Amino acid sequence: MVRSIALLALMEAQRHGRWGASFHGFRVQAQRQGPARGCAALTEVSLSVSFGKTVVARCRVITNYAQAMEPNA
Repeated sequence: MVRSIALLALMEAQRHGRWGASFHGFRVQAQRQGPARGCAALTEVSLSVSFGKTVVARCRVITNYAQAMEPNA
């Protein structure tokens, strides 16, 4: 379930800039960092997963921003 929330957080951060949720003590946060270097079609998102005060995972992901855009946006 935490993995599903993390994937949703990545997609929502692409669209809206920031997204977070919690589930049974886990906290998932994602924030868009802006376009990747030299390519406007990609964007960089930082993702953090913690359990209580312990950071379980932290990473930066470069994603295809075109997939996050709404069809009529």
